[in-house]
Amino acid sequence: MLYFLGNCQAEFLGRTMAAKGYDTTYRVLASPLTYPSSPGVIPPSLAAMNTALDLEPYYHGRSLKHQFQPIGPDDPTPELIVMNLFHENTPLFVHNEEEYVFFMDSQALTDKPEMMQWAQDNCRMFKPNPTAYLNRFRDMLAQLSADFPTVPILVLSRLSHFPAFGPAPFSYLEGWSDLWKGGMNTLTSWAAALENVEILDMDRVFGGIWSDSEKRIESHCPFLKIKLEEKDDQVVGLHAQRDIEHIGPMPERLANKVGQFLKSGTVEYGQTEVIQEDWKQQWRIAKVSDESLLQKLASGANYQSAEAIASFFLDIQKDYTNVLLQARTRMPVCHMTLHMIKSYSRIHRNPALALWCDAHLEVARQFTDNGPLYQESYIKRVEGIKQHVLG
Repeated sequence: MLYFLGNCQAEFLGRTMAAKGYDTTYRVLASPLTYPSSPGVIPPSLAAMNTALDLEPYYHGRSLKHQFQPIGPDDPTPELIVMNLFHENTPLFVHNEEEYVFFMDSQALTDKPEMMQWAQDNCRMFKPNPTAYLNRFRDMLAQLSADFPTVPILVLSRLSHFPAFGPAPFSYLEGWSDLWKGGMNTLTSWAAALENVEILDMDRVFGGIWSDSEKRIESHCPFLKIKLEEKDDQVVGLHAQRDIEHIGPMPERLANKVGQFLKSGTVEYGQTEVIQEDWKQQWRIAKVSDESLLQKLASGANYQSAEAIASFFLDIQKDYTNVLLQARTRMPVCHMTLHMIKSYSRIHRNPALALWCDAHLEVARQFTDNGPLYQESYIKRVEGIKQHVLG
């Protein structure tokens, strides 16, 4: 069994490996602090509260098993463990006497008075310092290595924030914008200290992708995180950051690396898999041509649709709502793309966008791949956009 531990980067890689015929399991993690605080054992006091109060919905998939037993005694024996530098969930709670750490949505304290009382009597809430994240991850990795000394552990690095990956490269791991500068040296030191740990360098893998394809960050990482400054219901400022965590071709390339690692026991790179010199140059605007906008939007592909919508923000004076309408029955369900459309609707409050919302709601109601909670939340967000543009 191949175990993939972390967040969506590990999940997408696990799915790709499963499609290639491997037996895989994915476990979504909350914080590097939870597992070392009670390795392999779900704290009985917390387990009792979990059972009594039905707290599972408040872990957001990061169940107590995932937090304390990412690979438990009843699980199949691991052949390989793959971990990524997953982002940390907060708030975290630490038990005052037993000193174990766990993640839980603080909404549980409001919804469950008994949990509020138990937490007040026994725990304190805190947010970890982002600058010490790599130290926390190292401690978790060391614990996992000690618990599974004969199992190879492959750690995925993160893409570095090179200037060419603008505007303002963004990672969900808080603090990575500063940590990346010495990140690979730190990760390499882990591999030197722990015999069964190897590092898979995301920068080098992306170097091969870059060399083999169109040398534009927009085509590989099209999603923008948009922050708007509003005054009197009018947008007066905009800040865009490029999401470089969701990299289109990366899962397939990483899967090939993992498959090769399973055969040889080593991580190998090709001649083009190096840091590219043009990454050190400042990002330059590369707008999608008007004639290709509709083609990309109507492609049905997440990344092409997102690239087209992201280009709207490069020509903010022009309203592209009519282009969205033409592609409304073809655009896929994607919460990152929807984020951009929501932001765009606040800049250009065009009532015609309600027609796009109506069509997209029908698409969303047919999309069940991510489960009912995702679908419910997504539909509410689309309905919110419609309500906004109609005033």
